[in-house]
Amino acid sequence: MLFELRTYDLKPAKAPVYLDNFRRNGVGLVTASLPLAGYWMTESGRLNRIQHLWAYADFAERDRCRAKLARDQAWMTGFIPGAFVDVVAQQNRFLRLLHGNDVVKRVVADRLNVHANQPADMPMFADTLHALAIHHEELAATEQTIGLFEVVSGVDAGRYLTLSAGPADTLLAGANGAGDHEILRPLSLSPLR
Repeated sequence: MLFELRTYDLKPAKAPVYLDNFRRNGVGLVTASLPLAGYWMTESGRLNRIQHLWAYADFAERDRCRAKLARDQAWMTGFIPGAFVDVVAQQNRFLRLLHGNDVVKRVVADRLNVHANQPADMPMFADTLHALAIHHEELAATEQTIGLFEVVSGVDAGRYLTLSAGPADTLLAGANGAGDHEILRPLSLSPLR
């Protein structure tokens, strides 16, 4: 499996605006082409940052999926021009999964599901918190570990990324020794929540 973690930085106060538009108008379009694994907004670290994770069988599947999305006129000329006006920076990491809990296994099995756009009255965020941490050395998975990944390309190549779930106090304690650490709030539409 090839996981792709995309990071979008938005103008101040614009992340919730982008996310509301995405969940009501974009998720149905993008997941008709791309296999969504997770979608979050940061609560610590760089604010107005969105993290989203995609799960591909391999790089060839990613190429096919991205090409299909690029041909989708509703996405390219309908959603993108209005939504991306507030995006000021983007970065990308390719990840190799070293350990995934049962939730990750379920998300990978269901990764090709198309997700319906959400109605405006549905809550935007899940009732859980996650943490994303970058480490110089591979850590052992714990009870809180959702996924442990090796960064194979992009920012932090050669380092290890952990995605964890749990109460805020537990997630904050997990920042010890991390090069970078962000508390993430999953969207209610996120398969990993």
